[in-house]
Amino acid sequence: MEKAVSKLKMVVILAGLVLGVQVQAAGLMKPTNGNPSDVFIKSHKVSVIINNGFARTEVDQVFGNKSGQDLEAVYSFPIPQQASLSELSLWINGVEVIGEVLEKEQAKQTYEQQKQKGNQTAIAEKNDFKTFDISVSPISANADTRVRLVYYQPLEIDLNIGRYVYPLAEGGVDEERISFWTVDDVVQEKFSFDLTLKSAFPVKEVRMPGYETQAQISKQPADETNVGEVHQVHLESGEGGGRLSDDIVVYYRLADDVPARVELVPYKSSADSTGTFMVVVTPAADLKPIGEGVDWNFVLDVSGSMQGAKIATLTDGVSRVLGKLSPNDRFRIITFNHNAQDFTQGYIAASAENVQNYIAQVKCIQANGSTNLFEGLEMAYRGLDGERSTGVVIVTDGVTNTGQTEHNAFVKLLKQYDVRLFTFVIGNSANQPLLDTLTKESNGFAMNISDRDDIYGRLIQAKAKILYENLHDVQLRFTGEKVADLTPAKPGALYQGQQLVMFGHYKGSGPVQIEMKAKISGQEQTWTCHAELPSIDTDNPELERLWALSSIDEIAEQIRLGGENDSLRKQIIALGTEYSLVTDYTSMVVLSEDEYETAGIQRNNANRVQKERDAQQQRASQAIKSYRVDTNPGPDGNNKPTFDNRPSPGIGIGSGPVGPLFIGLMLWLKRRKGD
Repeated sequence: MEKAVSKLKMVVILAGLVLGVQVQAAGLMKPTNGNPSDVFIKSHKVSVIINNGFARTEVDQVFGNKSGQDLEAVYSFPIPQQASLSELSLWINGVEVIGEVLEKEQAKQTYEQQKQKGNQTAIAEKNDFKTFDISVSPISANADTRVRLVYYQPLEIDLNIGRYVYPLAEGGVDEERISFWTVDDVVQEKFSFDLTLKSAFPVKEVRMPGYETQAQISKQPADETNVGEVHQVHLESGEGGGRLSDDIVVYYRLADDVPARVELVPYKSSADSTGTFMVVVTPAADLKPIGEGVDWNFVLDVSGSMQGAKIATLTDGVSRVLGKLSPNDRFRIITFNHNAQDFTQGYIAASAENVQNYIAQVKCIQANGSTNLFEGLEMAYRGLDGERSTGVVIVTDGVTNTGQTEHNAFVKLLKQYDVRLFTFVIGNSANQPLLDTLTKESNGFAMNISDRDDIYGRLIQAKAKILYENLHDVQLRFTGEKVADLTPAKPGALYQGQQLVMFGHYKGSGPVQIEMKAKISGQEQTWTCHAELPSIDTDNPELERLWALSSIDEIAEQIRLGGENDSLRKQIIALGTEYSLVTDYTSMVVLSEDEYETAGIQRNNANRVQKERDAQQQRASQAIKSYRVDTNPGPDGNNKPTFDNRPSPGIGIGSGPVGPLFIGLMLWLKRRKGD
């Protein structure tokens, strides 16, 4: 039964608050109990292109070896959100050689065999949800070795704000790894980061938090062929290199009058091949504010993994949020390590005196012990007041090592309550799969927060969603041409300013109708538009990998919930090898061309990479293309926009996370809250 808005219960989880991590970062792995090797990172060059709803990140690194013997290097970096690692290149005898994907064990055996022969080789492996690890052998004595890796990821606009993160700061959540390895994150000669943003819509502002004085941000002059806008971001270390210890975050804010829209980006290599598409819906709907007071439950991880900078940042962030509660709100604080405790012994009225009292107490919290995330979450659900909206804020680094740890146990807990769960994955290497599962099961939303984000600004941005109705039971349907293999199969809920991103396959070509259905407070609404699926469009071959990655993620979720079986495992291996993706069951290995031939390894990824590079070169010489399809033929013969030309939901005024100050956004939220 649908519940009235006044009875809506909302649960917010801030997961993985790992700002200022002291222990780990991206870089070279070196044993803690051995002598530091003489291998070092000589240069680290990052090139990013954001266009058509996805980003391509290329990392070009040179490793040096100042010793008199050949050595092996292992480079590790946090897994970017929804990223498909699809290229690993090694320069052998001065020539680039591109890696190929094999089943994980086969790839490892092949790499070890090449090492034993003394041949140049490399391998890219996925370490669960935590890191990608790149091993290279040999780094020749007194010589340089060049390696390149490329990954793709879809990017979503949220409240008219786009956000790209280059992850470098590891979460420090893998205790076994930390006990054995140290990380050399120093770039000895040159570090550079270049980002090109191509937008078919006007961009109001571009910003890099924490690098305001070092970064160079520019906009290319408009010309007759440039339909949209091109912005350039450049960051470079001075003499002596730099460190790979902090994330790089780039925000871009679209103009306030950018319309709500439907975009359809296709790829089809030939008339008789299977086409792939990405559809992005940025809806405009009448989502009314929830005006009554809210009960806020703060559930704080005080386990040993939160020691140091993490617990300091946790207490600072919670204190800031407490200080901005409405007098009509109430709050409750729960702490957990190996067990959970009610810190406030129930709800406390959010008076100025009570808030200041508990801010002082929160700042004295110390971290120790193991992590029982399940018990902390379970306590958050107890004693909910059915007459009030409830927000539960769980702050953790995502590690769960005591009590219930199985995904199914968490899902069963959620099913007992009619609540929505909102996850904030703060920092890298948190247990993203578990938190994403909880979000999907409860029709909530997820928000990632980096060590370079303005934490308080992100929380305020999230609060703008929580205090409004949402679109729930969202469905996207296609009629006309044969469309299949949609992923994700169940979109879930959409909140204020969120986009729906879906991938699919199609046969043939011709007109197609796209219909989105959703409920607002139980009342169903429908929006439609008409598009054309082309017989040939070779501009965006990368969409094939993004479709495969989304499909793999859905299969992996089945494994986490129901356990691994041979059928599901084979499905991931088949997708990983066909589309050349590094997964939990597949890895990418680089051999010399002669060794590829000797081993009978087909050059599937080399061919795919060439096709992608050709398309990228072609796009670079073309004007920015708009893929908007949100029109319907009206009775008068004129096209009618799907969302009536309404602007896409955004902050509207003030600065938000993109601007230098948050006061405008906070005042706006305060004013809207009383509407």
